Amino acid sequence: MTATVRLRRALDKCETERAPDPRTTVFDVTPEETAGAVLLSGTVLTADLRARAVEAVESVADAPVAATDVTVLADEARQRTATAPVAPVRGEPNEDAEQVTQVLYGAAVEAFDADGEWRRVRTPDGYVAWVEDDALGPAVEAFDADAVVSVGAVRGEGVGDRAGGPEPVYAGTECELLGDGATGGSDAHDPGSGKSDSSSADSDARVRVRFPTGAERTLPADAVARTPDEPTREGVVAAARRYLGTEYVWGGTTVEGIDCSGLTRMAYHQNGVSLPRDADLQRRMGEAVARETVAPNELAPADLLFFPGHVALSLGGAEFVHAYGDADEVVVDSLDPDAENYNAALDEDFELATRLL
Repeated sequence: MTATVRLRRALDKCETERAPDPRTTVFDVTPEETAGAVLLSGTVLTADLRARAVEAVESVADAPVAATDVTVLADEARQRTATAPVAPVRGEPNEDAEQVTQVLYGAAVEAFDADGEWRRVRTPDGYVAWVEDDALGPAVEAFDADAVVSVGAVRGEGVGDRAGGPEPVYAGTECELLGDGATGGSDAHDPGSGKSDSSSADSDARVRVRFPTGAERTLPADAVARTPDEPTREGVVAAARRYLGTEYVWGGTTVEGIDCSGLTRMAYHQNGVSLPRDADLQRRMGEAVARETVAPNELAPADLLFFPGHVALSLGGAEFVHAYGDADEVVVDSLDPDAENYNAALDEDFELATRLL
């Protein structure tokens, strides 16, 4: 085995042990033997990862180790704020790269290095990936959101010299309630009420909201939900149902397109509960209530149902709502063989159900 191979294997082992998930960290280190020393170059997320890389190489190297060309992203991190209504987050810094998630207007991100027009960021759901730099604005002061837009994509009107903000405003966008809008009428609705912008008793009612950027708008009152002090199963289910018919889009989080874990995350997010972005991470949350096989009477509304590479949200009993690639949209299916919407493939592939509420 050559010295270079030993060094590379030591770094591979270090990455596997210290930075196993490339979605949430960065470990890109290359060794080079030169002038009686080992030079390390590349990029890591934290100073600890750089130190671990040096230790790993020192354990097998025959020469002193230098790490002067390893960039630590955390050392140059800056807070930025998403200023597009929704911004794609991609695995590589180009528009043809895979979309891994999205960030909504006002989301605070940790920004690192740039590559052309792209900026590497850490999103609120933990992804370390790339966003177009012009979708980001400066950091904003600490913001205490007490409400969230809860209906699809809504439009509003700017308020005075604070006019601005996203257009449209997508469900999941956080805001602060300032009171009734110019037309008066009512307050925001409760997340579990099941109201939508087409079902309000007073469709003219408006509320005034402020976004993290300071922009203010008036929005339909029934399109904004107060963040509950105590989230409920009914609220989570109501949020998920509002995405029915939405196109399945990998990495999506809005009514323009959403994927399975994006749906479950947004349903809980709109009720004040933070979930990881991806299904394999979400399955670590909560308490397991069924494994390998499941009886409908074991399931409560808002339980998470897991299948290979897929997650769904229980409606209670046999039915569940999910963003389903095979259907190309968000649908309600069933685990009941006698139901018209029975999904035999998922019934057979069921792995786990967990309960968060």
